[in-house]
Amino acid sequence: MAESLSHGAARRFSRIAFSCPALLDLKVARAECLVRDVSLKGALVEVDGLAVKPGDLCALAIRLDAGDVVIRMDGEVVHVHGTRVGIKADEMDLESVEHLRRLVEVNLGDEEILHRELAALVAERDW
Repeated sequence: MAESLSHGAARRFSRIAFSCPALLDLKVARAECLVRDVSLKGALVEVDGLAVKPGDLCALAIRLDAGDVVIRMDGEVVHVHGTRVGIKADEMDLESVEHLRRLVEVNLGDEEILHRELAALVAERDW
């Protein structure tokens, strides 16, 4: 179901190819969508029939395990190409971060890469 995507030198977070249902909420409208890939910093989703533009604030709820586990991220639309929407995650609750971390860990298969990406994520937050 999921596999690691290759990434260029500029990409700091590995993208995991992943296909599962989600809900994209733009505050003024919401729609079911399909996650195409996910990383510690965001997601790429496919959505039809929803007017989306870069800069829109959004919330994404990714349902795992037939809906029992949900990864929630609040963020911003960073790009739109046809029905594909790139979302940058700005905030996630601790439970969502843990589920996402585990998903990335299982699919990367390299604990060193995961630790490097987690360190980069924490550094970005500038606690």
